[in-house]
Amino acid sequence: MKRKDKEDIALNIIGIISAMAALFFMSSLFLITSCSDDTFILGYNKDLEEIHHQIFEVDSLLRTINMEVDSVNAKI
Repeated sequence: MKRKDKEDIALNIIGIISAMAALFFMSSLFLITSCSDDTFILGYNKDLEEIHHQIFEVDSLLRTINMEVDSVNAKI
């Protein structure tokens, strides 16, 4: 084998190993963050129940605004 071929094979092996290491790191980071019930939003710790409650409040407010806009449009 030529020296260039050996270097290409070595670079390919290094590339494969680094890709596997990056994939392992990303998957372990995903597993660590997905196992937590707490979520950090803009630096504040929110649990899922509080997040669902806030989403419900915003959704209710948007529906109320939508109904009022529809009633104003119906009068015009």
